[in-house]
Amino acid sequence: MKLRIVRLLGYWAVFVLTTSLCLQLWSCTEEPPLKIGFIGGLTGRVADLGVAGRDGTLMAVEEKNQSGGINGRKVELVVKDDRQDDETAKQAIRELTDEKVVAIIGPMTSSVAVVIQPLIDAAHTVTISPTVKTDQLSAQDDFFMRVTTPLSRNARQLANYVVHSLRLGKMAVIYDVSNRAFTATWLDYFTQALEEIGGQVVVSEAFTSQPNVYFLPIAERILQAQPDGVLLLSNAIDTALLAQQIRKLESTVPLFSSEWAFTTDLLSFGGRAVNGMVSFHSFNAESQEPRYLAFKEKFYRRFGYAPSFATALAYDATAYLFAGLEQNPRREGLKEILLKIDSFPGMQSIIKVDQYGDVERKLFLTVVVDSTFKVLD
Repeated sequence: MKLRIVRLLGYWAVFVLTTSLCLQLWSCTEEPPLKIGFIGGLTGRVADLGVAGRDGTLMAVEEKNQSGGINGRKVELVVKDDRQDDETAKQAIRELTDEKVVAIIGPMTSSVAVVIQPLIDAAHTVTISPTVKTDQLSAQDDFFMRVTTPLSRNARQLANYVVHSLRLGKMAVIYDVSNRAFTATWLDYFTQALEEIGGQVVVSEAFTSQPNVYFLPIAERILQAQPDGVLLLSNAIDTALLAQQIRKLESTVPLFSSEWAFTTDLLSFGGRAVNGMVSFHSFNAESQEPRYLAFKEKFYRRFGYAPSFATALAYDATAYLFAGLEQNPRREGLKEILLKIDSFPGMQSIIKVDQYGDVERKLFLTVVVDSTFKVLD
């Protein structure tokens, strides 16, 4: 009997030891999380854009992990704040590269994209921007990609709308040179498109976004030219403040903007002054697409605020990246895989990708009405 008990104990010990070794072996062979980076301005006057982009990316990552990850591997998001500063942005890219991220979502502004583009090329790291629109990075065989249309299309469509639909010939433009890669290029394309169809920019005024900017003198100077309309190329807060100063001067001149400003901050800071402001937008705030409505409800429950265009585009960018990573979860060769995906379903419309990673998607004519964004036919 004693011998039998000893044998049973021995068998049990072997079983426990074998099981323990198997568990340790399994944990040792389990693949580590797949790291992707995010870079955007999370502080300062463009924080609305950066935070919305980060949260849209995070939503996509959380959903992917809940469904099993990329081929069984969890996805880890590494977030960096570029502070809308050149050197900070460069350092952020170096840190993301050091952390071995397989790809990057961001940045959210054109000026940062132009600065970091040589670094991501040198590191061969695919970087997909949700919102960068500068044409300085169009039609280039590089590692920069995006899910929104280059700004030249927005500028031309607005010029045609202003002249042909509204019969406005003389335009004034105020633009922020702290994001020059976006605003100065926007102004150039808009001016060219206007002149081709009989309109003109009669005055333009540049400023640098910072807390102590006095917008009233700028508003006074541009209104002296008696324009038929005013185009504001700046972030949401500055656009709202400019609109307030123009209205304080009792001017009823029609106001226009780029989609950069069309976030909830424009509505919160602008109030009645931004009513009637128009922009061509890649995001439909009134979309009834079932996929978007489900996302909108889920996003609000998770983050406590309604998604903006930056949120939806960041989600699209991350979904596009995941489609590539499902086929190739490595940095090497990822660019080629993504470029073979020549179209994919975005949150609100089909997104077509060309051989350079530039895209074509629908634009929506959007106007501010009673502190909401309304889409016009």
